[in-house]
Amino acid sequence: MNLTKEQLDRVKELAYRTMTTRVIANALEVDEVDFVDEVCTPGTPARKAFLSGMMQQMLETREDIIKAARNGSNPAQSELLRFLEKQLYSMNKF
Repeated sequence: MNLTKEQLDRVKELAYRTMTTRVIANALEVDEVDFVDEVCTPGTPARKAFLSGMMQQMLETREDIIKAARNGSNPAQSELLRFLEKQLYSMNKF
């Protein structure tokens, strides 16, 4: 699948806004199955764009959670601990 730079930028934007791959495919007016396959294939431009948008949102959200945890929010502190436990678990998998 050959997506234009504009389409890849749109993929990143919509992934940042937490849209699913199927919704993004429809927004781009491309075949859903082909697009989902492309996003699931490591190294493709579509996957890179999707993950870039998703990771940007994740980073910003986690930064907000960390700030809230530092300000004493119990739910944010619990979420931060889950993030840290997941991070430690991923290190021990290897």
